[in-house]
Amino acid sequence: MSTYTSEPGTRLAGRYRLVDQIAAGSGWTMWKAMDETLARPVTVLTFAPGFPRVTEVVTAARAASRLNDPRLAQVFDVEDAGGGAYVVMEWVAGDTLTDMLASGPLDAGRACALVIEAARALAGAHGTGLAHLRLLPHSLRWTRTSGVKITGLGIDAALAGAALTSAAAEDPARADTEGLASLLYAALTGYWPGDEQTNLPPAPISDGAPCTPRQVSAEIPHDIDAVVCRALLHRPTRNDPPILTPATFADALTGVAPPIPLPEPAPNPWAGTAPGTPATPPRPRTGRCPMPAAPARCRPTGGSRPPGAARPRAASSAWSSSSCWRPSRRPRG
Repeated sequence: MSTYTSEPGTRLAGRYRLVDQIAAGSGWTMWKAMDETLARPVTVLTFAPGFPRVTEVVTAARAASRLNDPRLAQVFDVEDAGGGAYVVMEWVAGDTLTDMLASGPLDAGRACALVIEAARALAGAHGTGLAHLRLLPHSLRWTRTSGVKITGLGIDAALAGAALTSAAAEDPARADTEGLASLLYAALTGYWPGDEQTNLPPAPISDGAPCTPRQVSAEIPHDIDAVVCRALLHRPTRNDPPILTPATFADALTGVAPPIPLPEPAPNPWAGTAPGTPATPPRPRTGRCPMPAAPARCRPTGGSRPPGAARPRAASSAWSSSSCWRPSRRPRG
């Protein structure tokens, strides 16, 4: 299996044009690229000559390509023969967890909503025998068009190598549960509790272990703090054991902190309503807009209106403030 060095403007398979380098490691490079056949942006992973883990990365990418959960970044194409090896993946725009924490920790409702979605997605992957094994703040993204996205399923661990992921591979469910709890810990506190190097400050340590979320911030609800400790630090509570799987983590977190609804992906207002329908903007309505039913009138209790006095204006309401035209009423004789 051969590898090669790429640069902006390089075309792979006559189709994927490399545009900008977005990340790089020892022997690999991640690119924003353009799929010129389908006219869409994609992410392309290329390898330097002699990179020792190409086989592992390609194997992980092919396994991930079988999943179709929209919360997991999709793998579109994998090549390991001919002129060189590469992996083509979904281009995921939007904010990483690190980006979302730029202005401070998230409120508990939003933090739980994000991580519960991620946990549900990974629980599905574990059901097929696949795991992430290297969840970091950049692995969790929020996009306006697709909602929650987890990137790098299996691939990031293969890139990092066995020296960094061998312990996780021994118990994938526990490793991903700890990773999810770390993501929630970071979302709630702004600190990263793991040993990995990230762009977040490391969590404060107490007695050789990261401080609990409530030790960092007393505003974090006690029940959420307990779920994090059961999953990350494996501390049971009086009634509940440690949490060891992503599915159990999602259920426990949902039980103590029902997630707030995440914003719906922004719809395309010009999209056709059926396959083949032209995407044309709707025509503006003409004529009068429909009149909503008038609210019931309350009969005044302070006596009749003096002769000649103006009728008091009704209190404003959502319907009466409409810009629709209304016919005037003839004064009573």
